Amino acid sequence: MISRTTIGRSFGGVVRYQFEGRKEQPSDKQAEVLAAVGVRSDSAAHMSADFNRGRQLNPNLGQAVWHTSLSFNPDDAAKIDSTKMLAVAEGYVQKMGLDKTQYAIIRHHDQPDNQHLHIIANRVGDDGQTIKDGQNFFRSKQALKELIQEHGLTPPQGLRAEKQHPAQLQGAELTKHEIKEALHQALATASDRPALLATLQAQQISAREFANKTGEVTGISFEKDGTVFKGSQLRRGYSLAGIDQQLAANQQAEQARRAAAQEAAAQELRQVAVQLAHRQAVERQAAQLAQRQAADRQAAQLAQRQEAERQAAQQREVARRAAEAAKGPELPAVERKWQAAYQTQLAELARQNAPIQARNKIIDSYSQHLQAHPTEEGVADVVKAMKGDPRTAALRTELERQVAARATHAAQRAATHDQRAALEKQAKGGFFGQNDTSRAAIEKLKFLNEAARPLPDLLQPQLLEFARAAKAAARPAPPIGFEARTYYQPEVVGPSLATYAAQREAERQAVVRMSQPADEARTAGRAEALQRAFTSHGAQTQLTHRLDAQGNRVSELVVQYSLQSHQLAKVSLTLDWAQERVDYEVQEQAGDRAQRQAPGQREAQQRPERGESQGYGGRGM
Repeated sequence: MISRTTIGRSFGGVVRYQFEGRKEQPSDKQAEVLAAVGVRSDSAAHMSADFNRGRQLNPNLGQAVWHTSLSFNPDDAAKIDSTKMLAVAEGYVQKMGLDKTQYAIIRHHDQPDNQHLHIIANRVGDDGQTIKDGQNFFRSKQALKELIQEHGLTPPQGLRAEKQHPAQLQGAELTKHEIKEALHQALATASDRPALLATLQAQQISAREFANKTGEVTGISFEKDGTVFKGSQLRRGYSLAGIDQQLAANQQAEQARRAAAQEAAAQELRQVAVQLAHRQAVERQAAQLAQRQAADRQAAQLAQRQEAERQAAQQREVARRAAEAAKGPELPAVERKWQAAYQTQLAELARQNAPIQARNKIIDSYSQHLQAHPTEEGVADVVKAMKGDPRTAALRTELERQVAARATHAAQRAATHDQRAALEKQAKGGFFGQNDTSRAAIEKLKFLNEAARPLPDLLQPQLLEFARAAKAAARPAPPIGFEARTYYQPEVVGPSLATYAAQREAERQAVVRMSQPADEARTAGRAEALQRAFTSHGAQTQLTHRLDAQGNRVSELVVQYSLQSHQLAKVSLTLDWAQERVDYEVQEQAGDRAQRQAPGQREAQQRPERGESQGYGGRGM
């Protein structure tokens, strides 16, 4: 098996020749695509386009075409088929590093005495890097040597494979090789003699035709650098007949290609016409659909407006009826009187409850965190978040209890069930059989294996302690978490409107005024003592002092009390006491005085004795 590798610039010619160059021959002589990696194999145009698309990854690489032909020894003809050729070619591709790019493997059947195939590869790799061609002759030589041995092929005889490389040729042999290569490339694309000769002339190769006595051209020779070779000397296919045959085949292929291109263009035009007609039909349908949809939208919008108007009318009717119904039972007059103040009271309660609700939400977050992380680490997170808040002392104590309980359970588990392997080893006894340690281990294992086993008596304290720990450890570990509502701070609850109105209606106010010389020592603290007395009876007070124009010390004590208070009798008694004093003046509404002195209060007012007034700081008592 020998190889020949050339590096070129154009994929079009080499692909067209290798892929379709034998289509004019019988089917058993035509080219056979054994493999196509990264390129399509249905046509030369598609294959060339795919190769050219791949080379765009490295557009600066001019010589991107790798072309290698592998020719097998005629002695191996009996064992060479397409499967064997493909295996050898794939091995060659891998050894030469061509498996990282696009390539095609094509077998030619036109020369039965020269079984050969062609490998066309893109020197632009799949990653855009260049497939190196340096030392490819020597690498190819080594690859062929390995493949011949791997596949049991016959080594080349006489002229060695490496002699096919131009670097090893000199003189006439080098010229012969150059003419053959030029013919090989030119015949891949030329379809007539003038085109062929022009291509050769561009490479400083001239051709001369020979005729017989009758003037019929019967042969051809080629000359370069003063060295002349007959066409048949170069290769049997390069004789005049072979060249004419190849040119005719190329012409037929070119005609077929042009016909196919014309047919493809015509087909494309037909497809464009069909697509245009289809597009116009689709556009007409879309326009009709848009018109129908617009009409449907208008109808839907009209229906929506009508429905909205109907619903609005219905809502107005409902509102009218609700307003009429609301006019029916009105709030009692006393509740209407205090309704605005009650709303203010509710707003104040909401303000007071806001921080309480915020704190309760924090308690909720603690509970939710432990639900998601029911571990000691979760408890540590919650305790850290509490930051020593005294309001969470009870919760912190409960969480610490849970952590301690889990630690106790873990210790019991470690001291009992986790010691099973060690106890089983101890239970086997020693060299001399059972001993105290092994017998104790056997007894302990019984409590590990028998959950319902009764506890031992008090005479076996160590075994009793182990048994109790084992039974406790067998139970699930104590859970971590808490019910958030248990640790909520209760919110401030206000009365209903009716209760609030009744309380406000029961509120009364009186003013006690005391006037004494400012330098009289015994007057000091008298007003404060009276204020404390009223406050102890549940009244709300406000005390102020001032000096009048005569230099007297005037104290005014505002007393607010409720007729519903259970200490109303004491408040009334204190006011009556102050009213009886010469230097005291009590200002209150006559109706308020009558209500607090109602018959129900009179007995309670008469029970206290006269000496009780000394607690108010009364003069002369």
